[in-house]
Amino acid sequence: MSKSIKQYSETDTLQKVIIGRYENYSEAPAYVELVNEDQKNGLPQKEQLKEEFDTFRQVLTEAGVEVLVPDYVGKFVYDQLTPRDLGMVIGEKFLLCNMVKKSRRYESAGIFRYLHDIPGHEANIIIPDSPTCFIEGGDILVDKGNIFVAVSQRTNPEGVAFLEEQFGDAFNVVPIEARTLAEGENVLHLDCMFNPVGGKAALIYEEGFKHVPREILDNYDLIRVNKEQQRELATNILSLSQDRIISRDHPLCKPINEEIRKAGIEVTEITFDAAPATGGSFRCCSLPLRRG
Repeated sequence: MSKSIKQYSETDTLQKVIIGRYENYSEAPAYVELVNEDQKNGLPQKEQLKEEFDTFRQVLTEAGVEVLVPDYVGKFVYDQLTPRDLGMVIGEKFLLCNMVKKSRRYESAGIFRYLHDIPGHEANIIIPDSPTCFIEGGDILVDKGNIFVAVSQRTNPEGVAFLEEQFGDAFNVVPIEARTLAEGENVLHLDCMFNPVGGKAALIYEEGFKHVPREILDNYDLIRVNKEQQRELATNILSLSQDRIISRDHPLCKPINEEIRKAGIEVTEITFDAAPATGGSFRCCSLPLRRG
C-alpha cells in the first residue's frame, strides 16, 4: 500500500492506521505516571489488553485496513496504548505533537519508523518549535474543510495558534474551549465530547463545551450523548468509512450505537474495556495515516 499520508475527513475510508501497542504495558511500575482521572481507579491487566487489541486489529484487517503498531520505546514509557495523541495527519502533512505529560514525551519515538517512510521532498512533517506549545492529536478533528481544535487538559492556546499559523491557509481552524475539571467536567480531549460519523451526523457531549461553534451546529445532525455515556467514551468511536464505524460493546454505549444505526451507518461493536480504563477508546487507540 502507498506510503503517502492523507486525511481530509474523519469519515473517509480508512486505509492505513497505527494502533496501540499492548505489549510491554506497565512492565516497570517505577515509571508509571497516572496521567488522567480514569487511571486513578486502577490500571488494566495485560491479558485483557491483548485479547481486546487482537480483536480490534482483526476487525481492521478484515475491513482491508493496513495495520501498524508502534515499536517498543523502553521501560520509561510505560504506556503505548493511545497513539492518537502523538500526532495527526492534516491534509497531506503530519503534525508531530508536543505532549504535556512527562511519561508521554518520548512515546513518539515508537512511530518514527513510519514517519521516515513518508515520501516527499517538501517539509511535510510539522513540529512545534516552542517547548510551551502543547497540542495532542485527541484534541484535533479534520472534517468538512475545518480543523476543530480544543483547548483542554492537554492542548493550550499556544497550540491552537500554532495550528492556525501552519494550516490556516488551507483549512478553517475552529477553536473550542472544553470545560475543566474545576467546572465538574472530565473531558480529556475533544474526541471525548465530539466526533463526526457518516456524511452528516456527529456525536456530541454538549456539556463538555463552553460554547458549541456554528461550524458544528450548522453542519451536522447531532446525536447527543449524556454524562454517563460520555464517561464510558461513547463519542470515541473510529470511523472505517462513511458507512461503518467501530464502537464499544457496552450497555451505556448501546443506545448511542442504535442512534448511529438509525442514521444509516453500520456499527461493529467490540468489547473494549481495558483501554477505556486508562482514559481512551477506539479513536484514542488509533492514529490514521491515510484515508481516502
